[in-house]
Amino acid sequence: MVYAIDKAFPALIISLLLAVIGYVVAYFAIAWSRDTFLAQGLSGIDLLKVDRTKRNSSQEKIPESLGLPCAAVYLFLVLIFIPFRYFGPSHYNVTVQSVHQDLTTFLSALLSIYSGTLLGFVDDVLDIRWRYKLPIPLLSSIPMLVVYVASGGSTSVVVPAWPSFLHAFIQGASVNLGILYYAYMMLLATFCTNCVNILAGINGVEVGQAIVIALSVCANDLLYLDFGFVLRQARDASASTIPMHTPPEVVARHLFSLHLLLPFLGTSLALLAWNRYPSRVFVGDTYCYFAGMVLVSAGILGHYSKTLLLFFVPQILNFLLSCPQLFGLVPCPRHRVPYVEKGKGLLIPSCVRLAKHTSSWKQLATSIVLPPLQFLHLVAPVYDTEGNQVGVSNLTLLNAILVLRGARPCVIDSAIAAQPVAENSNPALRVDGAHGTLAITERSLWYYVMMVQILGSLFAFGVRYWLASIVFPIIN
Repeated sequence: MVYAIDKAFPALIISLLLAVIGYVVAYFAIAWSRDTFLAQGLSGIDLLKVDRTKRNSSQEKIPESLGLPCAAVYLFLVLIFIPFRYFGPSHYNVTVQSVHQDLTTFLSALLSIYSGTLLGFVDDVLDIRWRYKLPIPLLSSIPMLVVYVASGGSTSVVVPAWPSFLHAFIQGASVNLGILYYAYMMLLATFCTNCVNILAGINGVEVGQAIVIALSVCANDLLYLDFGFVLRQARDASASTIPMHTPPEVVARHLFSLHLLLPFLGTSLALLAWNRYPSRVFVGDTYCYFAGMVLVSAGILGHYSKTLLLFFVPQILNFLLSCPQLFGLVPCPRHRVPYVEKGKGLLIPSCVRLAKHTSSWKQLATSIVLPPLQFLHLVAPVYDTEGNQVGVSNLTLLNAILVLRGARPCVIDSAIAAQPVAENSNPALRVDGAHGTLAITERSLWYYVMMVQILGSLFAFGVRYWLASIVFPIIN
């Protein structure tokens, strides 16, 4: 049975073994290196802990950037994997030229992941400002994009079947976007890398979302590997090539994706064991850049970049929800993570003070944007004792989940609300939870975020395999 699987899906079993090895090695690598990171000043404070015990004290330094040993173990394992993938007894049985081309693609993915990890660690050490760190993934994506271009990767997209005049207007069932498609992939690399970093603020959420996305992509890959059919055909000694019901190149692409993602899952699960609530290490921007580049490398070089984007629906929603603050319509404080209520350990939404003196167009835009969000219970208003709205909860997915769950800020004193705020000062508004509010703990919020991520993946599968079959029947 093992031989049959290895014959049909070259080196897949090796990837599974490396995932297990990666978990064990990464777990102990983090245990052995965290004191070193702490000694070198790479540390942070967990502001959401109210327990004053030694380990959870809000003043205790927690080692940061522990995504680096996780990434190092992954890259080491993937390098070891290369001989099994290309020179083992179960390689693809294709021409030497094709093997060389595929090896070039694989190495370009590793180079992009290497550079993303390095630049992420540089960001952790130098604390690069957002305006300068946004283009970093563009640099990391250059190797895989160059190989994608050199290998003749498709830049065409399928035209929807309706409205029917589209096919007549475009004169075909697909349209070649050319350089626009490469621009899309570069933007995808930037988004996938930064969105993991943006949806952060509680223990384990960065690693957790990356694991759910990777598991979803692996499940999508497995849909193209018909194990029952393949195993029956693989027992036939005459089957010298990959036996499958789909084209060999399609299966090879999804095997490529699995070979990248399975070791990533193993090392990430080890990091989650240390980073989950209550966190003993912080992952830092190193892991966010590393995870984003692994996912985007698998998606672009596996030729399913559009499907990959569907699995980032929660991250897209978080970005869209944050846009009013990111583009200056609503003041944006430096930190937008929820607050912890004193003495209770329950989280309440962090809030921001609305600007009193601002341009007329900003006031108009704010009056248009905020009411629908408040109606949908994605944003909670903050009122003073005179009934005037003086602020709102910060526009993030974490705060939105708390508001949907029932957490509400209390009414603040009018004198406090009327205090002048300097133009460049922090607009954050510290508000306690309202009496009887349905606040939840940090651990519970993590489960809610993971639930949203899983629902997002289910939505992605529905769009990809149900809605797409209606809108793009040519795919079938």
